[in-house]
Amino acid sequence: MNGVFLRGLPVVVFAFAVVTANPPASAQQSEISQLFSKYGFKTNIVKPPHGILKHQYMVPAGPYTQLFDWDTYFMGVALSYDGVGEPLENSVKDFLDFTDENWGTKGYTPREIATDAMDALPQMCKPFLAQMAVRASQTLHDYDWLRAPSGETRRTYYQKLADTLRYWELARRSPDGLFRWFSGVESGVDNNPAVSDEPADVTEGVDLQCYIYREYLAMAELAENLGNDADAKAYGRKARGLAEVVRTKMWSAVDATFLNIDSRARQFVRIETWTNFVPLWVGIATKAQANQMIRAHVLNLKEFWSPNGIRTIAAGEPLYNPHSGYWRGPVWVLSNYLVMHGLYNYGYKKEAVQLAQETVDVLLRDLRSTGGMNENYNPETGAPDAAGHFVSWDLLAEHMLEEAQGGRDPAALSTK
Repeated sequence: MNGVFLRGLPVVVFAFAVVTANPPASAQQSEISQLFSKYGFKTNIVKPPHGILKHQYMVPAGPYTQLFDWDTYFMGVALSYDGVGEPLENSVKDFLDFTDENWGTKGYTPREIATDAMDALPQMCKPFLAQMAVRASQTLHDYDWLRAPSGETRRTYYQKLADTLRYWELARRSPDGLFRWFSGVESGVDNNPAVSDEPADVTEGVDLQCYIYREYLAMAELAENLGNDADAKAYGRKARGLAEVVRTKMWSAVDATFLNIDSRARQFVRIETWTNFVPLWVGIATKAQANQMIRAHVLNLKEFWSPNGIRTIAAGEPLYNPHSGYWRGPVWVLSNYLVMHGLYNYGYKKEAVQLAQETVDVLLRDLRSTGGMNENYNPETGAPDAAGHFVSWDLLAEHMLEEAQGGRDPAALSTK
């Protein structure tokens, strides 16, 4: 393989993935769909109202009983292919029923909710609620549930969504305009070494900015559909402003990647983690930034590109553990899925298809041998690495190949 040299980078020879021909998506998609149906995966994740959860809700199947934030969103994206949107709408209602109601801080929403208790301050629900509302409303062709029922004076679900974003702006935004994760657990990438737990509330995460950017876009879309043009324009401005801050302040030309920032020292956190690539998924990286990052890191066989998907931290990192590292090496369907769409967004279609193929192959091997799926997998061998019979965003794999081949993205948001 030829060496590749990028301006501003040390003189290093990079190894790149070899893209091979792939079979049509139809056979793999048909098999994985049949197996999902055989084991009832899509019905097992939908639970009836119970305890403090007053609406039907979605929960990852396996050892979990709680309503989680981004799991719920991506499960809802997967179910949208079947025209199923009510469980996602009701899950949003379950989250928002606790917004503004039980806390001294307006806009705080718990990170997870069980039937008898909720995760308390200071961990915040990840900024996916407006995106959930958009996906549910698009699937059901109905936005009216976001308004107050006739005769009621309580805050509407639309207003509560606005409150959640306002909480991020008031409680978690640094003077430089970037938002902070409280901890790795709050980020969802629980043991990501690029997010500080001690001390907490100091890490400006690349991924967090991207999720809030998408929340602004989602709120703009909701506002437009509800006839609130002023809000739609305001949220659009906020989205564009945040994207520019990410491009200018979180990009390291020397490292050819976006990096988290320590808000205390105003310094980059120079740890190579997959969350540095989320700007590719949301489409806010410039073409030049994307090309440098993809060629230097994403497709680098010695860093992130493995035979079974995207390593969650680079293989050269001291904490890399492909066997039991959780988010410190093993591949996850979610990270593969987001990076796949990021590759497609910037013209790397063949690589996107290969990544989708590898993801589907890993899951099919597991399903055929165990009748279930896993939270994550060894990037070198494809062997399961965590608790089995996990069903959450793994459901995204059902249509992943056709999305990579045709460019469809059921999580896409309008950027106008």
